[in-house]
Amino acid sequence: MAATLTTLQRRGMRFPWPRFIALVVLGVLWAAPVVWMFLTSLKPEKQIIRMPPRWLPDNITDLTLENYRLVLFFPRGVDLMTSFMNSLMVALIGTILVVIVDVLAGYALARLKFRGRNLIFAMVVASMIVPGEIMLIPNYITVWRFGWLNQFTALVLPALAGGFGVFLLRQFMLGIPRELEEAAQLDGCNSFRILTSVILPTARGAVATLGIFTFLGFWNDFTWPYLVINEATKMTLPVALIQFKGDYFSNYGQLMAGAAVSALPAITVFLLAQRMIIQSITLTGIKG
Repeated sequence: MAATLTTLQRRGMRFPWPRFIALVVLGVLWAAPVVWMFLTSLKPEKQIIRMPPRWLPDNITDLTLENYRLVLFFPRGVDLMTSFMNSLMVALIGTILVVIVDVLAGYALARLKFRGRNLIFAMVVASMIVPGEIMLIPNYITVWRFGWLNQFTALVLPALAGGFGVFLLRQFMLGIPRELEEAAQLDGCNSFRILTSVILPTARGAVATLGIFTFLGFWNDFTWPYLVINEATKMTLPVALIQFKGDYFSNYGQLMAGAAVSALPAITVFLLAQRMIIQSITLTGIKG
């Protein structure tokens, strides 16, 4: 902070206090629910439900890991470890398939010349305008007629038709110099070889960003898995967590412990890859 102020004073610039204060306020607003979740998961149930609610327990010695122990090792109707593995499998397989489909589609729309290319891209962009909730019933009828209800294929395959990844990669690939592609063609490379040897190494940042967004989307998705999965052994983690909330009684301590376990992978992935995400989105926004 002091070094930043010194640099700004040397350059004759004023420190952007309004922007700094706005960022601090937004950061606190974002972090407050996450901190509340972790603190609640460490408190006994009787201190969670009392009014008015408090951030910390009466004594520091009241903090306990009992909720995590019960959730992870003594499931009562809700096996979070199985749901965790289900979410991990669906997120990994779904991310790999989505990235493969979107890379091929983005490359075709950005680098190949064929009739109807602009019309197809316009349809891809138009599909991004349609709210996902509108597609719930048509997608449900489709997977029901294919006999995919209560199967992992219902969680993965409908997501392959998303337009965001195609748009992201197409915009990034448009900015890659044509000279690289022409040099590869002179060396005798076909389109697939150009994609794997020239385009993908250049666009690995955008591809990695798409993979991170897709993984987080699969990991946090609740509505669609809640509709198509009814068997407890095939539930993903967000769906399994709702089982802690009953009609007459809710175990908030175990619910928060499960939510904390569910949030840790997503927060870790975002913190590790945030610089790559910001750089890729910035480059994508100024190209095409």
